[in-house]
Amino acid sequence: MVGAGVFGVTIAVWLARAGHEVDLYERSNEILAGASFANQYRLHRGYHYPRSAETALQSRLAEPVFIEEYAEAVIDGDDHYYCFARSDSKTSCEQFERFCLDVGLEYEPVKLDLVDSSLIEGTYKVKERLIDITALTRLCHANIERSRVNLRLGTNFQSGMSRRYDLTVVATYSRLNSVLPDGDNGRRHFQFEVCEKPVVELPPQFRGKSVVIMDGPFMCFDPVGHSDRFVLGNVVHAIHATNVGAEPEVSELIAPMLDRGVVERPAVTNIERFLEHGSRFIPGLRDAKHLGSMYTVRAVFPNTDDTDKRPTQVTDLGNGFVSVFSGKIGTCVDAANDVVRIVDSLGSS
Repeated sequence: MVGAGVFGVTIAVWLARAGHEVDLYERSNEILAGASFANQYRLHRGYHYPRSAETALQSRLAEPVFIEEYAEAVIDGDDHYYCFARSDSKTSCEQFERFCLDVGLEYEPVKLDLVDSSLIEGTYKVKERLIDITALTRLCHANIERSRVNLRLGTNFQSGMSRRYDLTVVATYSRLNSVLPDGDNGRRHFQFEVCEKPVVELPPQFRGKSVVIMDGPFMCFDPVGHSDRFVLGNVVHAIHATNVGAEPEVSELIAPMLDRGVVERPAVTNIERFLEHGSRFIPGLRDAKHLGSMYTVRAVFPNTDDTDKRPTQVTDLGNGFVSVFSGKIGTCVDAANDVVRIVDSLGSS
């Protein structure tokens, strides 16, 4: 098993529970240190993807099994809102309501004082949850120990090492191509995005609230665990660089900050753009205090701007390799089940 983000850890643990001997390789010195950590911490149910029923349904159906596996890391009780901009939104309120009914998602039209209503067509309070990344990391460590997965931190998985194993499962997200073999059934091109996630303190009126401005080049904020901090997202300003290819292209200034947790006083940041754009819709963001930013590389499928789809795909590549392209965190248990079925089928063939 290669990659100890939440997908890699969950798959390794489920394989071990199924009776398989598992070595879990992670190049960092800690699990869940990459894109799993530099995240928005939202346990998606599908609301965020009104243009991709596939992603929405996958998220909604996966949520109960994720909660069953990681209940102690799931935060319930905060208020979650999706607001649709009057201009430049790719989805209208009417379309969103129809989408929610089709996918089976609950919603309630409401007013929200935090937003500038002159710029918002409609606001919906929804049933969604957050993920406490500290608690999730702790649970993953406990599961690794209980299931006797052999965790190899600080170890790069080299190409020839796959010969030691009956099967190599690769769940390294933006680094899939650095591990998978050459050929049509191995490496593929992705759209890579070098992303920033600012962490801020916000005024008291933001406490316990998670808000997304939909649907297009907009922004969001979400609480960080049980703290008084928030993480900001922005469809445009979060991305420092993007390329389509086999590997991501990262500048020399940002590379040292990748996957290092919250970097205080970062050498490169778009925080002013985050706040300038976001405060148009949410005026209180002008009072945000920037505490630092997280940086990571995100991988998505190319040419998906029309749908914004983010599916999780588990693929048996043959020749002793299974690739796991991770979508939303909540689908990690479903991905683990898929991998166990593949391994069991190989054993019975």
